[in-house]
Amino acid sequence: MTLANIGFCYSQIGDGIQSKTYYERTLKEFPESELARAALKMIASVEKNGQE
Repeated sequence: MTLANIGFCYSQIGDGIQSKTYYERTLKEFPESELARAALKMIASVEKNGQE
């Protein structure tokens, strides 16, 4: 949960790269983390919409 919280904190200060890094690390260490999986889906959606 700590890794996911760090990812969330980075997202709140606008550092999407670090946020994504911590959510990916969370999934690597805890593959069952639905929180990290959902956060990464949201980040991917924002990235996709920003490229259009």
